[in-house]
Amino acid sequence: MTFIVIIINKLLTLMINILKIFIHKDGSVLPGHIASKIDKDILNKLKYPKFVIGVTGSSGKGSTTRLIAKILKGNGYKVVWNNNGSNITNALTTLILNHTNPFTKKIRCDVLLLELDESSFYKVFNKNQLTHLIVTNLTRDQVARNGEPILVYNKVKDSINNKTHLILNADDPLVLRFITETNNTYTKYGILRYDTDYNKPYNDTLDSLYCPNCKKKLKYHFYHYGNIGSYYCKDCDFGTNPLDYKGKDINLTNNYMTINDHIVKLDHGAFFTAYATLAAYTTCNLIGIKDEEIMNVLNNDYKESNSENIFRVGKRRIEMIDSKPENALSYEQTIDYINEQKGIKTVIIGFDNVSRRYSLNDLSWLYDIDFEKLNNKEIDKIYCIGRFRYDVALRMKYAGIPDNKVVIVDNYKKVLSNKVFNHSIGNIYTVIFLDMMVPVRKALSEVKR
Repeated sequence: MTFIVIIINKLLTLMINILKIFIHKDGSVLPGHIASKIDKDILNKLKYPKFVIGVTGSSGKGSTTRLIAKILKGNGYKVVWNNNGSNITNALTTLILNHTNPFTKKIRCDVLLLELDESSFYKVFNKNQLTHLIVTNLTRDQVARNGEPILVYNKVKDSINNKTHLILNADDPLVLRFITETNNTYTKYGILRYDTDYNKPYNDTLDSLYCPNCKKKLKYHFYHYGNIGSYYCKDCDFGTNPLDYKGKDINLTNNYMTINDHIVKLDHGAFFTAYATLAAYTTCNLIGIKDEEIMNVLNNDYKESNSENIFRVGKRRIEMIDSKPENALSYEQTIDYINEQKGIKTVIIGFDNVSRRYSLNDLSWLYDIDFEKLNNKEIDKIYCIGRFRYDVALRMKYAGIPDNKVVIVDNYKKVLSNKVFNHSIGNIYTVIFLDMMVPVRKALSEVKR
């Protein structure tokens, strides 16, 4: 039966790939769905490689997974990973079965590397499969689906056994809680003080501020963003330090940082990239790749990750940033990145869909983001686009941004370029969801000359 299920999965994938030009599907979900219907336990009947690495968290898991894959492949490892970003159960089933020998049931790779949806990866395979699990952060994300972060934490905790080595972002108190409530071996990574850190919280939308041991409020040395930073409990030994892997001396102008006294390149000039790089470095070092071998890939095989989304129209530079709705901290880091860029700026912001997984259009997360940061003299105009453009414009009004700076664009696919290029100045930054990338790029490129 296992042989038949694997063959069916491969054939369905092949058929969909042949027909995808007509059906506009990538074939990543349906084959796994059918395979699981035939045998719901199919993934537990396979032979896994020595390393099965999972990456989960509210944000940053895609970037972290990509960097781990880059380092592994750069050092000769054969890696199977979900490079298309599909991280739900059926997509992972499709991926794994497509790389499995139907005769031996062995997954053909040295490392199985999976970006895992934090709320559902327990459905993928049994607890014994993961050798390593990276947890990037656990913050408010897709509240309509996930609920509070502690609920997500409990799902992750219940989905692993004590043989899995945990690689934890110790700057997040909720992530570090794993060391108090599990018996797993673990490695802690974190980032030391950075130039833009806060000594006091920037806003009131903070999660996980209490010690899981003694329930006392945590004390902070500094905040990177939200409740992510360096903290300690004055009544017990719970806290960020000591760190096993330290990131420091971050330079987002020249794109580099220091990890345990080794200088490595960052592939994007945004602070969250430092976390992804640090997590990838930590993971690869733990499984046996030497420091110089990691540095050789990151420093010599350098390519800016967002380069395909940076282009020029006339004299104006355009940078398109994929910003995930329903995750306030992730969105706010994009705002911080834009503010850190020099010169006058025009911002395009919006989304057509709050989520691609469900129809609940919860917009409460817009009020957890400090759009007030955009109320500065370097922001020339803010264009609100997409189905929820009026909601975004209203949020800008509550942020105190002058009405003459906020422009609502009703049909961004047809008139965006003329409005932006005729009535604003400076480099252009888009803060949009992934499914708007292609139409917005096309609209900005079609300037009537």
